[in-house]
Amino acid sequence: MKKKISIVVLVLMGLFISNQVDAKEKKIKFGKVSMEELEMKVYELDTSAPAIILYESGYYDGANHQFIQYRRIKILKKEGYFMADNKFYASTTGNFKGKTYNLENGKIVESKLGKKSIFKEKLWEYSYIYNVAMPDVKIGSVIDIEMKYPGFPSIWYFQKSIPVVKSEIELGDSDYLTFRKQIGGIIRPKEVGYNHWIAENVPAFISEAYLSSDKNYLTRIEFDISETHFPGYYPREYAYSWKSINNLLDKRLRFGKALIWANTFLNKYVKEIEASASNETEKAKMAVETIKSLMEYNGSNRMGISEDNLSIVFNEKEGNSADINLMLVALLRKLDIETYPLVISTRANGMLHPVNPSLWKLNYVLAYAKVDGKFMPLDATSDLLPYDMLPIRCLNYNGQVLDGKGTQRVSLMPQSKYARRTYYDLSLNDNMTLSGKVSFKKAGYAAYSFRIDFDDYLSKQDYVDNLMDKYDGLAITDFSIENVNELDKPISEKYDAEIEDAILIMDNQAYINMFLLEQIDKNPFKSEERKYPVDFTYTRANIGTVRIKLPENYTVEELPDPVNLNLPDNAAKFSMIYQFSNNVLTLNYKLLINRVVFGEDVYANIKEFYGLVVSNQSKPVIVNINE
Repeated sequence: MKKKISIVVLVLMGLFISNQVDAKEKKIKFGKVSMEELEMKVYELDTSAPAIILYESGYYDGANHQFIQYRRIKILKKEGYFMADNKFYASTTGNFKGKTYNLENGKIVESKLGKKSIFKEKLWEYSYIYNVAMPDVKIGSVIDIEMKYPGFPSIWYFQKSIPVVKSEIELGDSDYLTFRKQIGGIIRPKEVGYNHWIAENVPAFISEAYLSSDKNYLTRIEFDISETHFPGYYPREYAYSWKSINNLLDKRLRFGKALIWANTFLNKYVKEIEASASNETEKAKMAVETIKSLMEYNGSNRMGISEDNLSIVFNEKEGNSADINLMLVALLRKLDIETYPLVISTRANGMLHPVNPSLWKLNYVLAYAKVDGKFMPLDATSDLLPYDMLPIRCLNYNGQVLDGKGTQRVSLMPQSKYARRTYYDLSLNDNMTLSGKVSFKKAGYAAYSFRIDFDDYLSKQDYVDNLMDKYDGLAITDFSIENVNELDKPISEKYDAEIEDAILIMDNQAYINMFLLEQIDKNPFKSEERKYPVDFTYTRANIGTVRIKLPENYTVEELPDPVNLNLPDNAAKFSMIYQFSNNVLTLNYKLLINRVVFGEDVYANIKEFYGLVVSNQSKPVIVNINE
């Protein structure tokens, strides 16, 4: 009996060893591409996938303070060609090697990554981004990329916009640093060893309507170095606390030290502002407007200025967000307005952790000024906003004031709303067209949205022509658009218009949808459930009146019933009421979103709410056409 048991044990051990050998043989390594990978046509777990990550690994060699990242990609469709361009972040100089593999006439053909296809951009001190463009990428290609750099990773994404077959990161022990980790995302990676995490068969992240940023919900681990203690150097704190981050940034040449310089080039503008302004509000407003007139934002969000001092930046006449807003901080201080840098993560970059300090996550700086006794965040990068409104990219929950204390968190929730007022005054003609006046009044972020859109056109006429192309059946014969450049005033649009194909005729009856061009015909919330919050960015108010004068021989057969929908705590509201008097149809409606963020626990409520909005806005007025 014992002999039989021993034989069974030996067989099982043999199978185990055999499996381990097979597993090692199947371990993906740079340059070792299989025919199975090259011949792969579709990813069975997601047949719609245009590309997949076959394998991605990261390893921190603590003994040598080096990080190694490897990525293997399979291209399945033309829509996956975007994966030929890869971004990598490194704390210092990165070394790359890469190959694209294609199967041609049954043979594997390699194309090597060249140095000219690697583009390096400095984010700020000790922080770089590399854009790597892989050669000869086609349907069926397999891409291998490996990067090495001295340093420590800041984040590891197990999930992406395409499926990931396997992703892992391992951090070796280090005598040089201590760090803090934060695991995020709906799908959790498995910890398979000490500081070793793996995720397998991770589905592509599907973005949905009104999502703050994919980066807030992707499966990931974020790392922040708390302190370093390299041989021969004093220990240094990094993200140990917000105060330590404050101290570190104050010492950086292209951040804190930029504010220590005399910055005498600003003195001329200080005198001009002081000669005109009678209070701090006017000073702050003129300071923001002055910087906007002097500098053009180049679209780059950075935490450090692009040159060694602000004087050089000033001579360039354009710059990144730090160039512009640190210059604003300097100008406000010269005007004796108490001002501090306010550091944030932009909306697209993902939110700051509500508790843990983070250095690597920061990518933008604002001015935080005490104006007539009240602190307010200020930004001078957009010439399409009033001085006291922030660009949408900055509306990301909260930021940290660098006042030397490290304790002040500031809300970035907007004070202004998206406010849109619509008015139609039309007549129904014998040929079933609608003609008359249409006007819009847009304030707050509705005005900002208009100005962004309008800025892409060569003229007002060009903008109006696009409106007519956008809406079938709309003809505009005359118009006025006012306050485009008066940023403190709402946008005013007035049109003489004719609308065709808005009336459905059946059996001597006219069916009129009175929401016309304002109708919401689709529910933006399609999923049965949602695992992350709905974020509307700002509160919203869409209010409208539509009047349609009918011919004398028309009578109303049916008006839609009045509607008054409310979510709990008045978080959202929709109302509509129809009237008919003196042969004039009138619709008054309101759609109000009074809360910015709705948790996933009330997703069913907001989805149902919008479903009812769509349903009620689709109901027509039925009119009898009497001979």
